[in-house]
Amino acid sequence: MFASRVRVFTRRWTHNFAHLNAVTVDDLAHFAKILPPNAILSTLPPVSSSSDDLASYNHDWMGKYHGQANTVLRPRTTQQVSDIVKFCASRRIGIVPQGGNTGLVGGGISLQKEIVLSLGAMNNVRSFDPVSGVLVADAGCILESLSEHIAPYDHIMPLDLGAKGSCQIGGNLSTNAGGLRLLRYGSLHGTVLGLEVVLPDGTVLDQLSTLRKDNTGYDLKQLFIGGEGTLGVVTGVSILTPPAPQASNNIFLALPHFKNVLPLFRTVKRQLGEILSAFEYIDRTCL
Repeated sequence: MFASRVRVFTRRWTHNFAHLNAVTVDDLAHFAKILPPNAILSTLPPVSSSSDDLASYNHDWMGKYHGQANTVLRPRTTQQVSDIVKFCASRRIGIVPQGGNTGLVGGGISLQKEIVLSLGAMNNVRSFDPVSGVLVADAGCILESLSEHIAPYDHIMPLDLGAKGSCQIGGNLSTNAGGLRLLRYGSLHGTVLGLEVVLPDGTVLDQLSTLRKDNTGYDLKQLFIGGEGTLGVVTGVSILTPPAPQASNNIFLALPHFKNVLPLFRTVKRQLGEILSAFEYIDRTCL
């Protein structure tokens, strides 16, 4: 029985890429028509980047997952992303979209023949309305940079993460990141108002609505939140940012037993209501 389980496990993690084509020199020549030279990294000629130049894109930050991509593309505009995706679809070249590469499960790491599509160069804030609190930004914007951009207007981002200094908002959306403020502001399924997405055939789906209430048609953006790039590459986001709290307090409590945690949580929720931002449990081993 144990042996059969091992075989099942092995098959589950064995990937067959026979339907995909590897990047060739001719493909690089086509990418050079879309992107400037400094936006293309490849170990293939004529670019001939070193493997060290691609290391940060081929390895996750924990060193657990190691990719084999020989080409990294760094577009700056949605049109460039569209042109790249359209060409790769016609050539059957696999694409791995990558944000800040701060994930813990290797979702942004290329396995074999795919190219890495890094969105870090798409880092412009498109607009911010201090009245409604709606922020529109490129997918490659660093989460902490967005927080700093709206801080003078007394607004904060609805999510906060330990990796905020390097994670990108497009990756946050694609993984439906929760973060430290989920209890108060909810998940990204509720705070994201609109998305701009490049579909697998290169078509640009523009649903960058800034309306908090929009009952027109299907709410297609929900398909891409948490989709990890499988249905399309997120290039732009419209997100609702809440006003910054005027005060905050942290309380550290020592409980005699684990069974006291949930009753405490119920009491805290009842007493604090919607102003409760986070509730975390730490055991003695973690301390």
